Amino acid sequence: MLSQNMVFTSRAASKGLPTFGNGAMLVAAAMLTIFSLSPALADDELACPGQNLLTQLEKEDPVRFRKAVEKAETIPNGNAIFWKIEKPGLQPSWLLGTMHVSDSRVLDMPEGFYEAYDAIDTLTVELAEIAEPEKLVLEIFKHPELTTLHGDKTLDHILPPDATSEVAAGLKKKGINVNLMAKMRPWFIYASLQTRGCDIKRRASGLRVLDESLALEALDDGVNLVGLETPVEQIKALSDVPDDRMLQNLRELLAFPNGMDDITETMISLYDQGKIGMIFSLMEVVSTDLAAEKAFENRMITDRNKVMAERAKPYLDKGRTMIAVGAAHLPGDDGLVELLRRQGFTVTAVN
Repeated sequence: MLSQNMVFTSRAASKGLPTFGNGAMLVAAAMLTIFSLSPALADDELACPGQNLLTQLEKEDPVRFRKAVEKAETIPNGNAIFWKIEKPGLQPSWLLGTMHVSDSRVLDMPEGFYEAYDAIDTLTVELAEIAEPEKLVLEIFKHPELTTLHGDKTLDHILPPDATSEVAAGLKKKGINVNLMAKMRPWFIYASLQTRGCDIKRRASGLRVLDESLALEALDDGVNLVGLETPVEQIKALSDVPDDRMLQNLRELLAFPNGMDDITETMISLYDQGKIGMIFSLMEVVSTDLAAEKAFENRMITDRNKVMAERAKPYLDKGRTMIAVGAAHLPGDDGLVELLRRQGFTVTAVN
């Protein structure tokens, strides 16, 4: 049973975001383990800066903002992060959308979560290895064919000349020398930059991202912990994105003065309101290449949704199961909510 002194707290209920915002994965969250080697810090040093970019968009480009809002309203199942899964003859199961951060607004669990959790036998997550992130990091480095550039090629060979200094400056802010990344694929560099400075400090002080906290609590409570993907599968999804596409994402990220601080704050704000569909609509409204955006979304989200739904089904068929995966996997015609309904389950938003 979840204790009330754990990391969760109960509750009652003219630039766009870089494309990768809707495809962040636990592999990226595992990067925190690489960087979080500093000692524990005071509470005031753990606060995360960042502004909600939607507020800026609404003020500077109200037409585009309104288009994003209207588009979000058309995305199926885009207004909830917690769902009940039912089928006649079975005890209910549950679907929770997560964010891979340790922000208190994300750790503040939705109404009904504790009652649901206390009744489950199995918790399925993206990666069971998130309970031991050090092992997850080791898995990443076991596959240099997916993480490093081939042959004698280095980052200088694939970066446009005007982008080299941008990337070097972005890495420097993380305390990383660009020379250490000279042989790494763009997706690996991007994942490294997805970790905010405050998240690194939080990790060093013992705070965990939501998914890791859930996994550890499940193990402590004797709940069966199951991974719906393997680390290699997540790494493969990232490595399948062409280098030039990921370089574009990288440069878009670095174009933001406050980088991941503002982007993550925007995502957390939408998550806190349950407006997951707004993330996708915003990507579409601000995208300059819809075809590339769709291909990216298909590989990072849709393809993985199908795998997760298929692998979760044997556990859902027994009832008393909770699925806890990134919230971006829930909405849309090919999101987990719809895929589970196609399997014959009734899936209803809890709040």
